[in-house]
Amino acid sequence: MLKIALVDDNTDFLLLLRKKVHTFFDGRNVLCEVRLFPNPEVFYFDLEEGFHYDICFLDIEMPQMNGLDLAKKIRASAQATYLVFITSYLQYAVEGYEVKAFSYIPKNLLEEKLEATLLGIFGEMQEKNEKYYFVETNSRFERIEYKEIIYVYKNNKNAVFVLKDREVPVRKTLQEVFLQLDSEEFICIERGYIVNIEHIIKLENKEITLRNGKKFQVGRTHIREVKETIHGYWRDRM
Repeated sequence: MLKIALVDDNTDFLLLLRKKVHTFFDGRNVLCEVRLFPNPEVFYFDLEEGFHYDICFLDIEMPQMNGLDLAKKIRASAQATYLVFITSYLQYAVEGYEVKAFSYIPKNLLEEKLEATLLGIFGEMQEKNEKYYFVETNSRFERIEYKEIIYVYKNNKNAVFVLKDREVPVRKTLQEVFLQLDSEEFICIERGYIVNIEHIIKLENKEITLRNGKKFQVGRTHIREVKETIHGYWRDRM
């Protein structure tokens, strides 16, 4: 699921922008969460708490905080976030490039420029994130990027995907999910768990520690394979 932040002190404009952003992604069957921030300081508190956004639309001149300063704070911890400035002040366009802004849209040209900007971002995301898992039921469809998946565990007749911010159950066996993931990033550490190697920060004795602080004991029959797979995975990336 895409996380999108809209930061502007004009509430009416935020509502209009949210509608257009949802229309774009809904038309492409992409789930997105769009959060509105009429006060940039509240958005900044979110960043301080570790919230991550895939795309940020920022006004530049706001009473509480300059949008360019806010962009610098985003860039300090999130190099991959797409930054889009939407403002009435053309003189700031050059400064936007200093924080690697993807685009700069004058507010009076929103209708003409927004869709082209979103198409550009969406195209880049598809190129970067080729690996994803589809969750499809009678009522919803969701694309989960592999990097979002921390681990998957068995719960009765479901396989439950544990993501950074939520859990997503699917009506499948763990073995089915493992075969569908079909990637060297994932490994079975025992009968009831599949773990994303990208989220493993330590393997000590027979215990692994994940980025979210979760610890798991590796099954006795799996320990040799797990060690070799983890070592090989990271060796190939050094």
